[in-house]
Amino acid sequence: MNKICPFLRRYPFLLLLALMFASYGTVHSSEQRIVFASNYDGNWFGNWDIYSMDVDGDNLVQLTDHPASEQAPACSPDGKRIAFRSERDLTPDLYVMDSDGDNVIRLTRDNFGEDRPSWSPDGTRIAFASFRFHVGNVEIYAMDPDGSNVTRLAKHKFHDVRPSWSPDGRKIAFASYRTGGFNDPFHIFVMNADGTGRRNLTRDTILTRSTCPTWSPDGRKVAFHSQRFFRDGSRYHIYAITAEGENLEQLTEEGSNRFPAYSPDGTRIAFASTRDGDYNIYLMETNGMNAVKLTKTPPGVDNISPSWLFATGAFAVSPNGRLPTSWGELKRTGNPR
Repeated sequence: MNKICPFLRRYPFLLLLALMFASYGTVHSSEQRIVFASNYDGNWFGNWDIYSMDVDGDNLVQLTDHPASEQAPACSPDGKRIAFRSERDLTPDLYVMDSDGDNVIRLTRDNFGEDRPSWSPDGTRIAFASFRFHVGNVEIYAMDPDGSNVTRLAKHKFHDVRPSWSPDGRKIAFASYRTGGFNDPFHIFVMNADGTGRRNLTRDTILTRSTCPTWSPDGRKVAFHSQRFFRDGSRYHIYAITAEGENLEQLTEEGSNRFPAYSPDGTRIAFASTRDGDYNIYLMETNGMNAVKLTKTPPGVDNISPSWLFATGAFAVSPNGRLPTSWGELKRTGNPR
């Protein structure tokens, strides 16, 4: 305390203010944001870009602004990077960028296309689905975050898609036709991180087209979206099942609901839903209760594929001039990123 000036020593509240201002720029370091894809052109087959927002839907930031379609964002465990799929080089490839949208780096370079990156919990590997080497057959691969050391994890004559790494790094959940080919619905499988020991979690359920698995932070449950045989039509709902394939729970009822993502603390699930018309991002408790709409885009715009981001200071101050904006002010700049 001897180094504090006498004036501040006499007025402790001024010392508190000084400490608050000294820490400005990192006060939000523990806050979370949600990254997602949005087609502000209002067309599923049109231009998609990556955005982020606070968990209450405020402080919207557009992270990519490119004429190509960019989707499937996946935030790294340390909150510093976002992997995503982009068609900016014609074929769907995987890229990574800083959490503020800067330093975009292309990771994959082949003529067949990749999709749905998923980070290992230690941030050293990215799992993804790809057509590579086997045209017409999608399989699961993993690579280093710089795109090197690509390893094929799943090998089967039918599609394996949508990988999701478990919190302990030992397992990967994915969706597959492998039980019975194209005449059999997608099921949710779990395999070891090296591709061995595959198990079907949803075989004994009444579900069809189950896909987009995501793990609860404690590793006990896997949430996913699915349809029920002969009942849902084109609608999907969010379900959760234990990692052993037991105790199936239906979490949503209204509209079509897809792309679940557990919050890092395991108390909420972000997801996309059409319950109010277009696809918007919502938050609900893990039992499906108290759903809250976050995105506020105009009619005709869809928002999908939420991913949780731990802010590490990048958003404590507006990132590189990209000011947070209100939904009504959102518009394209025409500057490819």
